[in-house]
Amino acid sequence: MNSPDYASRIVFAPDAEQNGLANMVAGLILQNLHDRPDKRADFARLRGRISIVAEDAGVAITLEFSGDMLTVHAGIAGIPDVTVRAQSDDIVQMSLLELTRRFALPDPRGATLREIAKKSRTGQVRVFGALLHVPMLLRLTRLMSVH
Repeated sequence: MNSPDYASRIVFAPDAEQNGLANMVAGLILQNLHDRPDKRADFARLRGRISIVAEDAGVAITLEFSGDMLTVHAGIAGIPDVTVRAQSDDIVQMSLLELTRRFALPDPRGATLREIAKKSRTGQVRVFGALLHVPMLLRLTRLMSVH
């Protein structure tokens, strides 16, 4: 059985293809969808806007999920449901979050989650809207994690 063509389901808004963060995140999501079929259900169920801001690089993107489709925008597009603000290295590190085997949730024993939680307590990593959109954030975490 052929795998679905997810490359056609991830599109860039007109100005987003020149954005390095947009290319990195879209590439990571596409690779995870091809390599890990278990992540496809999360992709299909994601709906809403998630902005990611790399504060040190002065770059932002918005991921607009609309049920098995993703549009990647340069900058903050519309009103995001969730916004993540962090340094570039911390954004990359988030893709290394270890997940539990049983429920595919972030593993509280994992070194990456402990490091991100520590940076969150000190304000180096900030997530806005997380409490109102927990399922969305968990799906994004599973989708972006290489584990």
